[in-house]
Amino acid sequence: MWSSDNTWGGDYAPIDGDSVYVPTGLNLLVDIDSSPILNAIFVEGSLIFAPNETNSQHHRTFDARYIYVQGGRMQVGTEQYPYTSKITITMHGKASDPYLPTYGNKVIGVREGDLEMHGPVRTPTWTTMEKTELPGAKQITLRRAVDW
Repeated sequence: MWSSDNTWGGDYAPIDGDSVYVPTGLNLLVDIDSSPILNAIFVEGSLIFAPNETNSQHHRTFDARYIYVQGGRMQVGTEQYPYTSKITITMHGKASDPYLPTYGNKVIGVREGDLEMHGPVRTPTWTTMEKTELPGAKQITLRRAVDW
């Protein structure tokens, strides 16, 4: 678990600007409400965000410049147990920041791994716009109501 000092070798958890390595065989459960703004997270094991099953209004935030999944897994909820509380994953940076080759910057990159995000079932899952809007429009009109 992220909140356990044992996860970090008995030391302290990562702070702003740190990078995190999740090695093969480690299933790291993110059980903190808010992360520092991390530099990079390299995932060869599993980075798991489980929903707060006792409070659907719970809000977790996770911040990084890069998340790179190489042969591992990043999982937000599962098909059987969707993420029903709220999560905000924010990728930080600007266009001039260094980039991961092929992937870019401010990115969740996946190579030979899995990225799974499961939330509540939403219907309808898509709709069309009633009319074309001009660039800079503050509102759009949809053909049917949605709950996303």
